[in-house]
Amino acid sequence: MNPILVDVYRGEHVESVHRGAICVMDENGQEILSIGDVGKLVFPRSAIKIMQALPVIESGAATSLNLNDKQLSLICASHNGEVRHTEMATSILKASGLTLRDLECGAHMPYDKHAEYALVKADTSPCALHNNCSGKHSGMLAYAKHAGMDTKGYIDLEHPVQIEIAKIMSDMTEFDLSTAPVAMDGCSLPTWAAPLSGWATALAKISRGKGLGATRAAAFAKLQNAVMAEPFYVAGTGRYCTDIMTKLSTPIFVKTGAEGIFCASLPEHGIGIALKCDDGALKDPYGFSRGSEMMLSATLKKLGVLKDADKEIIDDFNLLSLKNCNGHEIAKVMPSEYWAF
Repeated sequence: MNPILVDVYRGEHVESVHRGAICVMDENGQEILSIGDVGKLVFPRSAIKIMQALPVIESGAATSLNLNDKQLSLICASHNGEVRHTEMATSILKASGLTLRDLECGAHMPYDKHAEYALVKADTSPCALHNNCSGKHSGMLAYAKHAGMDTKGYIDLEHPVQIEIAKIMSDMTEFDLSTAPVAMDGCSLPTWAAPLSGWATALAKISRGKGLGATRAAAFAKLQNAVMAEPFYVAGTGRYCTDIMTKLSTPIFVKTGAEGIFCASLPEHGIGIALKCDDGALKDPYGFSRGSEMMLSATLKKLGVLKDADKEIIDDFNLLSLKNCNGHEIAKVMPSEYWAF
């Protein structure tokens, strides 16, 4: 079994634990940190949206449509469905001459409670723009339209959009996805499984583009820099991805995925991180997880890659206080003794 990496204390007693696997690679393909079974095939889910967004840049669609950093960040996002998110998704569709009806991601209530309440109060149903993946889907549509492809069915496994994305991910992970398990993601797009070490390898390449060639390196840099410049649009209010990129002075790209997945890169160090929380990470009602978030924070502290000014900040991320309805602290979530900081 993978080791226990996160403890949940109620009083002085460990009430629950989270096990997981973590892989950290450098841009030269060397393993820096390996915890647990990093060779196991895992679905990366939304943690690798930056790779799914790459064709928007490489095809010239982003330049042709004059997409800005906020729009590019949203194309890499699992957003809250706040007004600024839905407006940005609308702007991407409009730039391509497309509309809400072209989205094939389906609809769900916004993750943000205030946005959800506003819809309920207005007696309005959510639409596809509120889907946390609407930015990614808008980006795929923009690519398809720019490349002269049929925009209908862009979510299908055999559509040219998905074929191109699978090729990109095979190249980046150095793993042949044609033989890999493939299934349907929550937003109806294909998701391929590859070793956790492969996803870490891909993020290490993305960190500063070493070995990718000038064109691809510049494309990834544009996306990565856009997310780091506009972290609100990749997640939103109260979200770990947004908060950690906003608060840390160390340049870092962070992206979560469902079922306890996280990917990250550190451009100043040429490092890529991929992790998986075994239990899928205990989720709150809006889908966000304490286990995988704590694992990433602990990894950053363990690596010693953060600037001095960020050491207290990361300590705050490595301690989560759980409170009851009266505001009393009832439990704490923190890295397990495995880390031995």
